[in-house]
Amino acid sequence: MVDFFENGLCLHCHLAKNEVIELLAFNDKAEDAWRLRNANLQEELEVIFSKYPVEKHEDIVDSYAWDLHLNQYKYPALHRESLLITIFSFLEHQLNSLCEILQQSVGGSLKLGDLYGSGVERALLYLSKVAEVDLSSFGAELPRIKGVNLVRNILVHNGGVLPSDSNAKVNKFIEQSAGISAGGGGRVFIGSEFIPGFIRTLIDFFERLDGEMQEHIRNHPAVA
Repeated sequence: MVDFFENGLCLHCHLAKNEVIELLAFNDKAEDAWRLRNANLQEELEVIFSKYPVEKHEDIVDSYAWDLHLNQYKYPALHRESLLITIFSFLEHQLNSLCEILQQSVGGSLKLGDLYGSGVERALLYLSKVAEVDLSSFGAELPRIKGVNLVRNILVHNGGVLPSDSNAKVNKFIEQSAGISAGGGGRVFIGSEFIPGFIRTLIDFFERLDGEMQEHIRNHPAVA
């Protein structure tokens, strides 16, 4: 007999959603910090400008160029790329753990590690084919998760440099997505609105997945 409270299935997706919400709050605070740092720097420049003639302003801006670059681009870019990788690591761990929990009630000899592939894609395959979770009702969440997974792979395995082939799947995804683009040097550039949008996608995803898990529990012979 399977105890769905003891193995954690009844709350797994709900708790995962709550963690994702915390990541959204963290991101908002970090983005606010970059905006505040930039605003303070701009105010500092305005004070300096007021003390010198206009013809000297360009030289002053040049002297602040690196600080402006750090505040407006480099630091926010590092934060967003790092957070995207963190979010995907969390998502992969949660889905892998879910598959392991489901193995107790699904039964059979086929386990997650027996399936082809890895990461999120393999976990989704297990949920669909082995645990018979209905993923057809998830709408836009799954294509978006799979698309962002491509971006994550580029960040982790290729230093954020996009393929030169414009028809590559990751390039097509970026072309069709808001808040993300190909930046200088062919590197992916993640805008401030992309991370919150993706986190909201994950919130919707875990809510739908929670519904499927509750259905699984209700239909299990030990419960029925």
